[in-house]
Amino acid sequence: MGRDQQWLIPAIAIAMATALCATFLKLVSGYPGQPSGITSLKAAIAIVVLTAFFRFMRYFFHLWRSGEEHPSQRILAELRPALAGFAPIAAGVAILSVFLYSITFLKSMITVVVPFWADDLFAATDRMLFIDPQAIGLALKPALPTIGVFYGLWHAAHLGGILWVLHWREGDKARHILSFMLTWSIGMACAYLFSSMGPLFTGAYDPAVAPESVRLAAEFLWANYQAKGALIGGGISAFPSMHVTIAAWLAIVLADRGWLKVGIAYFFGVFACSVILGWHYAIDGVAGAAIAMAADRLATKWLRRPGATAPLAPAVAG
Repeated sequence: MGRDQQWLIPAIAIAMATALCATFLKLVSGYPGQPSGITSLKAAIAIVVLTAFFRFMRYFFHLWRSGEEHPSQRILAELRPALAGFAPIAAGVAILSVFLYSITFLKSMITVVVPFWADDLFAATDRMLFIDPQAIGLALKPALPTIGVFYGLWHAAHLGGILWVLHWREGDKARHILSFMLTWSIGMACAYLFSSMGPLFTGAYDPAVAPESVRLAAEFLWANYQAKGALIGGGISAFPSMHVTIAAWLAIVLADRGWLKVGIAYFFGVFACSVILGWHYAIDGVAGAAIAMAADRLATKWLRRPGATAPLAPAVAG
Protein backbone atom coordinates (compact mmCIF):
# COMPACT_ATOMS: atom_id res chain seq x y z
CA MET A 1 0.00 0.00 0.00
CA GLY A 2 2.98 2.29 0.66
CA ARG A 3 2.08 5.98 0.45
CA ASP A 4 -1.64 5.18 0.29
CA GLN A 5 -1.52 4.40 4.00
CA GLN A 6 -1.21 8.16 4.54
CA TRP A 7 -4.77 8.83 3.44
CA LEU A 8 -6.69 5.54 3.66
CA ILE A 9 -7.16 5.39 7.43
CA PRO A 10 -8.03 9.07 7.97
CA ALA A 11 -10.30 8.98 4.91
CA ILE A 12 -12.16 5.98 6.34
CA ALA A 13 -12.45 7.80 9.68
CA ILE A 14 -13.89 10.94 8.05
CA ALA A 15 -16.34 8.93 5.93
CA MET A 16 -17.55 6.91 8.91
CA ALA A 17 -17.88 10.00 11.12
CA THR A 18 -19.93 11.71 8.40
CA ALA A 19 -22.16 8.64 7.98
CA LEU A 20 -22.70 8.40 11.75
CA CYS A 21 -23.53 12.10 11.95
CA ALA A 22 -26.10 11.76 9.14
CA THR A 23 -27.63 8.69 10.80
CA PHE A 24 -27.80 10.43 14.18
CA LEU A 25 -29.53 13.50 12.74
CA LYS A 26 -32.05 11.31 10.89
CA LEU A 27 -32.91 9.46 14.10
CA VAL A 28 -33.18 12.62 16.19
CA SER A 29 -35.13 14.67 13.63
CA GLY A 30 -37.27 11.83 12.26
CA TYR A 31 -36.44 12.96 8.72
CA PRO A 32 -38.40 10.68 6.35
CA GLY A 33 -36.13 10.81 3.30
CA GLN A 34 -33.10 8.65 2.70
CA PRO A 35 -30.64 8.59 -0.21
CA SER A 36 -30.72 5.56 -2.48
CA GLY A 37 -27.93 3.26 -1.37
CA ILE A 38 -28.44 1.13 -4.47
CA THR A 39 -27.92 4.15 -6.72
CA SER A 40 -24.72 5.06 -4.89
CA LEU A 41 -23.51 1.45 -5.05
CA LYS A 42 -24.21 1.19 -8.78
CA ALA A 43 -22.42 4.49 -9.39
CA ALA A 44 -19.39 3.36 -7.37
CA ILE A 45 -19.18 0.04 -9.22
CA ALA A 46 -19.54 1.79 -12.58
CA ILE A 47 -16.76 4.23 -11.71
CA VAL A 48 -14.43 1.43 -10.58
CA VAL A 49 -15.10 -0.61 -13.74
CA LEU A 50 -14.66 2.36 -16.07
CA THR A 51 -11.53 3.47 -14.24
CA ALA A 52 -10.03 -0.01 -14.48
CA PHE A 53 -10.92 -0.23 -18.18
CA PHE A 54 -9.34 3.10 -19.13
CA ARG A 55 -6.31 2.37 -16.97
CA PHE A 56 -5.84 -0.95 -18.79
CA MET A 57 -6.33 0.65 -22.20
CA ARG A 58 -3.67 3.23 -21.41
CA TYR A 59 -1.30 0.46 -20.31
CA PHE A 60 -2.07 -1.58 -23.46
CA PHE A 61 -1.44 1.47 -25.66
CA HIS A 62 1.90 1.95 -23.92
CA LEU A 63 2.86 -1.66 -24.69
CA TRP A 64 1.86 -1.20 -28.33
CA ARG A 65 3.86 2.02 -28.64
CA SER A 66 6.93 0.41 -27.11
CA GLY A 67 6.81 -2.48 -29.62
CA GLU A 68 6.40 -5.23 -27.01
CA GLU A 69 6.87 -8.60 -28.76
CA HIS A 70 4.82 -10.65 -26.30
CA PRO A 71 2.17 -8.31 -24.84
CA SER A 72 -0.02 -11.10 -23.43
CA GLN A 73 2.89 -12.57 -21.46
CA ARG A 74 3.84 -9.13 -20.21
CA ILE A 75 0.28 -8.44 -19.10
CA LEU A 76 0.05 -11.74 -17.22
CA ALA A 77 3.42 -11.16 -15.58
CA GLU A 78 2.41 -7.70 -14.37
CA LEU A 79 -1.22 -8.51 -13.50
CA ARG A 80 -0.70 -9.11 -9.78
CA PRO A 81 1.27 -5.90 -9.08
CA ALA A 82 -1.20 -4.00 -11.27
CA LEU A 83 -4.12 -5.27 -9.19
CA ALA A 84 -2.26 -4.37 -6.01
CA GLY A 85 -1.69 -0.88 -7.35
CA PHE A 86 -5.33 -0.52 -8.34
CA ALA A 87 -6.69 -1.70 -4.98
CA PRO A 88 -6.22 1.68 -3.23
CA ILE A 89 -8.07 3.41 -6.09
CA ALA A 90 -11.03 1.03 -5.77
CA ALA A 91 -10.95 1.50 -1.99
CA GLY A 92 -10.87 5.26 -2.47
CA VAL A 93 -13.93 5.16 -4.72
CA ALA A 94 -15.81 3.08 -2.13
CA ILE A 95 -14.82 5.42 0.71
CA LEU A 96 -15.75 8.54 -1.24
CA SER A 97 -19.07 6.98 -2.27
CA VAL A 98 -20.02 6.45 1.38
CA PHE A 99 -18.78 9.94 2.21
CA LEU A 100 -20.66 11.77 -0.57
CA TYR A 101 -23.76 9.65 0.08
CA SER A 102 -23.69 10.90 3.66
CA ILE A 103 -23.01 14.48 2.59
CA THR A 104 -26.11 14.38 0.34
CA PHE A 105 -28.15 13.13 3.28
CA LEU A 106 -26.81 15.87 5.57
CA LYS A 107 -27.47 18.58 3.01
CA SER A 108 -31.10 17.48 2.58
CA MET A 109 -31.69 17.60 6.34
CA ILE A 110 -30.35 21.12 6.98
CA THR A 111 -33.71 22.88 7.28
CA VAL A 112 -35.14 20.25 9.62
CA VAL A 113 -32.37 21.03 12.09
CA VAL A 114 -31.80 24.74 11.34
CA PRO A 115 -34.54 26.57 9.40
CA PHE A 116 -33.36 29.05 6.79
CA TRP A 117 -32.43 32.28 8.59
CA ALA A 118 -29.33 33.88 7.06
CA ASP A 119 -30.62 35.03 3.64
CA ASP A 120 -31.47 38.55 4.78
CA LEU A 121 -27.99 38.93 6.26
CA PHE A 122 -26.22 37.77 3.10
CA ALA A 123 -28.51 39.77 0.81
CA ALA A 124 -27.64 42.87 2.85
CA THR A 125 -23.97 42.06 2.36
CA ASP A 126 -24.50 41.97 -1.41
CA ARG A 127 -26.21 45.36 -1.26
CA MET A 128 -23.29 46.79 0.71
CA LEU A 129 -21.00 45.57 -2.07
CA PHE A 130 -23.37 47.04 -4.72
CA ILE A 131 -24.01 43.57 -6.13
CA ASP A 132 -27.42 42.92 -7.68
CA PRO A 133 -27.40 39.35 -9.12
CA GLN A 134 -30.65 39.81 -11.04
CA ALA A 135 -29.48 43.06 -12.65
CA ILE A 136 -26.26 41.33 -13.69
CA GLY A 137 -28.26 38.37 -15.01
CA LEU A 138 -30.53 40.63 -17.06
CA ALA A 139 -27.51 42.46 -18.49
CA LEU A 140 -25.97 39.14 -19.56
CA LYS A 141 -29.21 37.38 -20.49
CA PRO A 142 -28.14 36.37 -24.05
CA ALA A 143 -25.07 34.64 -22.60
CA LEU A 144 -26.87 32.97 -19.68
CA PRO A 145 -27.48 29.60 -21.43
CA THR A 146 -23.74 29.26 -22.10
CA ILE A 147 -22.93 30.41 -18.58
CA GLY A 148 -25.38 27.81 -17.24
CA VAL A 149 -23.68 25.03 -19.21
CA PHE A 150 -20.25 26.08 -17.92
CA TYR A 151 -21.54 26.12 -14.35
CA GLY A 152 -23.14 22.69 -14.81
CA LEU A 153 -19.80 21.21 -15.88
CA TRP A 154 -18.77 21.59 -12.24
CA HIS A 155 -20.18 18.13 -11.57
CA ALA A 156 -17.67 16.61 -14.00
CA ALA A 157 -14.86 18.71 -12.51
CA HIS A 158 -15.90 17.68 -9.00
CA LEU A 159 -15.88 13.90 -9.52
CA GLY A 160 -13.25 13.97 -12.26
CA GLY A 161 -10.90 15.99 -10.09
CA ILE A 162 -10.94 13.62 -7.13
CA LEU A 163 -10.72 10.55 -9.40
CA TRP A 164 -7.70 12.09 -11.08
CA VAL A 165 -6.03 12.63 -7.71
CA LEU A 166 -6.79 9.03 -6.72
CA HIS A 167 -4.72 7.91 -9.72
CA TRP A 168 -1.65 9.92 -8.80
CA ARG A 169 1.50 7.93 -8.13
CA GLU A 170 3.59 10.88 -7.02
CA GLY A 171 2.94 14.24 -5.42
CA ASP A 172 0.63 15.27 -2.59
CA LYS A 173 -2.04 12.67 -3.27
CA ALA A 174 -2.83 12.13 0.41
CA ARG A 175 -3.03 15.85 1.12
CA HIS A 176 -5.51 16.52 -1.67
CA ILE A 177 -7.75 13.54 -0.89
CA LEU A 178 -7.98 14.52 2.76
CA SER A 179 -8.45 18.22 1.95
CA PHE A 180 -11.29 17.28 -0.45
CA MET A 181 -13.10 15.46 2.35
CA LEU A 182 -12.35 18.17 4.91
CA THR A 183 -13.58 20.82 2.45
CA TRP A 184 -16.94 19.09 2.19
CA SER A 185 -17.10 18.42 5.95
CA ILE A 186 -16.31 21.99 7.00
CA GLY A 187 -18.59 23.34 4.30
CA MET A 188 -21.49 21.23 5.53
CA ALA A 189 -20.93 22.33 9.14
CA CYS A 190 -21.05 25.97 8.00
CA ALA A 191 -24.19 25.25 5.96
CA TYR A 192 -25.93 24.19 9.17
CA LEU A 193 -24.67 27.22 11.11
CA PHE A 194 -25.68 29.72 8.40
CA SER A 195 -28.71 28.02 6.91
CA SER A 196 -29.73 29.90 3.75
CA MET A 197 -31.35 29.14 0.40
CA GLY A 198 -29.99 31.76 -2.01
CA PRO A 199 -31.54 34.45 -4.25
CA LEU A 200 -33.27 32.00 -6.61
CA PHE A 201 -35.38 30.54 -3.81
CA THR A 202 -36.07 33.71 -1.83
CA GLY A 203 -37.57 35.57 -4.78
CA ALA A 204 -34.70 38.06 -4.95
CA TYR A 205 -33.80 36.54 -8.31
CA ASP A 206 -36.65 35.86 -10.74
CA PRO A 207 -36.27 32.28 -12.08
CA ALA A 208 -37.62 33.54 -15.42
CA VAL A 209 -34.32 35.40 -15.87
CA ALA A 210 -32.29 32.20 -15.44
CA PRO A 211 -31.59 29.79 -18.32
CA GLU A 212 -33.53 26.56 -18.62
CA SER A 213 -30.70 24.46 -17.14
CA VAL A 214 -30.87 26.50 -13.94
CA ARG A 215 -34.68 26.47 -13.78
CA LEU A 216 -34.79 22.68 -14.14
CA ALA A 217 -32.17 22.23 -11.42
CA ALA A 218 -34.02 24.64 -9.13
CA GLU A 219 -37.30 22.78 -9.70
CA PHE A 220 -35.62 19.49 -8.82
CA LEU A 221 -34.14 20.94 -5.62
CA TRP A 222 -37.42 22.54 -4.59
CA ALA A 223 -39.41 19.35 -5.19
CA ASN A 224 -36.90 17.37 -3.14
CA TYR A 225 -37.09 20.00 -0.38
CA GLN A 226 -40.89 20.00 -0.25
CA ALA A 227 -41.06 16.20 -0.23
CA LYS A 228 -38.38 16.03 2.48
CA GLY A 229 -36.49 13.71 0.20
CA ALA A 230 -32.81 12.91 -0.02
CA LEU A 231 -32.24 12.37 -3.71
CA ILE A 232 -28.63 12.31 -4.90
CA GLY A 233 -27.72 15.90 -5.74
CA GLY A 234 -30.57 17.26 -3.63
CA GLY A 235 -30.53 19.65 -0.72
CA ILE A 236 -30.82 23.45 -0.78
CA SER A 237 -27.96 25.41 0.74
CA ALA A 238 -26.45 28.74 -0.29
CA PHE A 239 -23.73 29.30 2.31
CA PRO A 240 -21.04 28.40 1.63
CA SER A 241 -21.09 27.83 -2.13
CA MET A 242 -19.77 24.28 -2.44
CA HIS A 243 -19.41 24.85 -6.18
CA VAL A 244 -16.92 27.62 -5.44
CA THR A 245 -15.38 25.70 -2.55
CA ILE A 246 -14.59 22.67 -4.72
CA ALA A 247 -13.43 24.99 -7.53
CA ALA A 248 -10.96 26.47 -5.05
CA TRP A 249 -9.86 22.97 -4.00
CA LEU A 250 -9.33 22.07 -7.65
CA ALA A 251 -7.37 25.28 -8.20
CA ILE A 252 -5.01 24.23 -5.39
CA VAL A 253 -4.65 20.79 -6.98
CA LEU A 254 -3.95 22.29 -10.41
CA ALA A 255 -1.44 24.70 -8.90
CA ASP A 256 0.51 21.73 -7.55
CA ARG A 257 0.66 20.36 -11.09
CA GLY A 258 1.97 23.61 -12.52
CA TRP A 259 -1.41 24.78 -13.89
CA LEU A 260 -1.98 27.66 -11.50
CA LYS A 261 -3.43 30.02 -14.12
CA VAL A 262 -5.93 27.39 -15.28
CA GLY A 263 -7.00 26.77 -11.68
CA ILE A 264 -7.41 30.46 -10.91
CA ALA A 265 -9.38 31.04 -14.11
CA TYR A 266 -11.72 28.14 -13.33
CA PHE A 267 -12.19 29.29 -9.74
CA PHE A 268 -13.14 32.85 -10.69
CA GLY A 269 -15.33 31.56 -13.51
CA VAL A 270 -17.36 29.38 -11.14
CA PHE A 271 -17.45 32.18 -8.54
CA ALA A 272 -18.83 34.68 -11.04
CA CYS A 273 -21.35 32.21 -12.48
CA SER A 274 -22.67 31.31 -9.02
CA VAL A 275 -23.73 34.94 -8.53
CA ILE A 276 -24.79 35.71 -12.13
CA LEU A 277 -27.14 32.70 -12.20
CA GLY A 278 -28.76 33.59 -8.87
CA TRP A 279 -27.63 30.53 -6.96
CA HIS A 280 -25.46 32.35 -4.43
CA TYR A 281 -24.59 35.59 -2.67
CA ALA A 282 -21.07 36.91 -3.12
CA ILE A 283 -20.20 36.06 0.50
CA ASP A 284 -20.98 32.40 -0.22
CA GLY A 285 -18.08 32.21 -2.67
CA VAL A 286 -15.69 34.13 -0.42
CA ALA A 287 -16.46 31.70 2.40
CA GLY A 288 -16.03 28.76 0.05
CA ALA A 289 -12.54 29.86 -0.96
CA ALA A 290 -11.57 30.36 2.69
CA ILE A 291 -12.85 26.89 3.61
CA ALA A 292 -10.88 25.22 0.80
CA MET A 293 -7.67 26.94 1.91
CA ALA A 294 -8.31 26.05 5.56
CA ALA A 295 -8.99 22.40 4.63
CA ASP A 296 -5.78 22.27 2.62
CA ARG A 297 -3.86 23.68 5.56
CA LEU A 298 -5.43 21.20 8.00
CA ALA A 299 -4.64 18.25 5.71
CA THR A 300 -1.03 19.41 5.38
CA LYS A 301 -0.65 19.75 9.15
CA TRP A 302 -2.17 16.31 9.69
CA LEU A 303 0.26 14.64 7.31
CA ARG A 304 3.23 16.44 8.85
CA ARG A 305 2.33 15.52 12.40
CA PRO A 306 4.67 13.26 14.40
CA GLY A 307 3.88 9.65 13.57
CA ALA A 308 2.75 10.25 10.00
CA THR A 309 3.62 7.24 7.84
CA ALA A 310 5.72 9.18 5.34
CA PRO A 311 6.82 12.74 4.67
CA LEU A 312 5.08 14.83 2.03
CA ALA A 313 6.72 14.54 -1.34
CA PRO A 314 7.07 17.38 -3.83
CA ALA A 315 4.44 17.46 -6.57
CA VAL A 316 5.45 15.68 -9.75
CA ALA A 317 3.32 15.90 -12.86
CA GLY A 318 1.74 12.64 -13.90
